[in-house]
Amino acid sequence: MGKLLILLKYVFLVYSIDINETRKHIHVTYNIAGYKQSCKFWLEPEVELDENKKGNFTEIELREIKKLIEENFDVLLNQLQLFYEGKTVKSIKKI
Repeated sequence: MGKLLILLKYVFLVYSIDINETRKHIHVTYNIAGYKQSCKFWLEPEVELDENKKGNFTEIELREIKKLIEENFDVLLNQLQLFYEGKTVKSIKKI
């Protein structure tokens, strides 16, 4: 697992097994009271929620996450590229 980016209360990450998927995507997690919520967003051909993996996030949270992905798209792609190349990925934390 590679943590790519930490924004607000969300952690944007990728799993090693994801390298085998044909479309780039990221997972977004959020821990609250010991319960981990998780969802998946495709990054190509455009940013969109994987409807089968939207977790227990509210529609408001999902819109917020999508906006954060779009605003930090280049950073996420650069981090993903490092991960796919087998390089060390240091998570970036933005407040």
